[in-house]
Amino acid sequence: MNISGGRPEVTVANWEAVYDFYGAGRRRDGFTNPLLTLVDAIYRPRLRISPEIVTELHRLHDDGVGIVVGANHPSAHDPTVLASVLFDKRVRFLSGGMGLTKDPLFRGPLRPVFEYTGTVPVFRAKNYQGTASEIHDAAAARLIDVCVNRLVDGGVVLTFVEGTNSSADDLRTLRLDSVKKGIGMMVSGAREAGARVAVLPVGLVYHGRERATLPPRHAVAAVGTPVLWDSGPPPTIDEVRHAVRDGIEHALTDAWTRGTG
Repeated sequence: MNISGGRPEVTVANWEAVYDFYGAGRRRDGFTNPLLTLVDAIYRPRLRISPEIVTELHRLHDDGVGIVVGANHPSAHDPTVLASVLFDKRVRFLSGGMGLTKDPLFRGPLRPVFEYTGTVPVFRAKNYQGTASEIHDAAAARLIDVCVNRLVDGGVVLTFVEGTNSSADDLRTLRLDSVKKGIGMMVSGAREAGARVAVLPVGLVYHGRERATLPPRHAVAAVGTPVLWDSGPPPTIDEVRHAVRDGIEHALTDAWTRGTG
């Protein structure tokens, strides 16, 4: 079902039209770049990243390696903060990546904000109680295909590996059970297609301001060493999940230990 202008109605029952429309990306730099400049001025997150990792990321990108930015999700502010972090001039090419967010945000007045920044809706089963499981499964499989295609083309995908806000037990560390299988499916799918793919682990920390209503200042984003899969058989989903958990845990330790200075 389409709405005005040929834009699809964003519901799980309409998942085929939704991913046909958003899969190719709808980002508009003329809209996104000024918005990210404003967001950065509001949040001012601290980016912890070594020169060696910056160099490695540019090398991977120049070599056509797909990159998944995998972050933890401690706050409702995370999508905005991560977007601001990646707009840092040292790694700005990452900010052009395809983001993923819950589909209700595409059904209100803010829809253009998510659409024009290149974000793609995610249909979460908990938002569609009573819908047949095969519909959820088909929509989820198509979303993974969209992400895999982006990675195979050497693009960037931005994802919060927990799929929802962190529990209180995952603010200073990250349990393996909290890392959902989606990121493993993306990496495995890209490798099965013969592409090289890397995961960039990011740890987000607010130093006690995770539940703040107003934009918390002095958020910290620590970036870990990229994990590269470029040869051999595709990794299993659980192998990817372990590697992602370990990378984000190291990043979180860095962010908490070094503070906001």
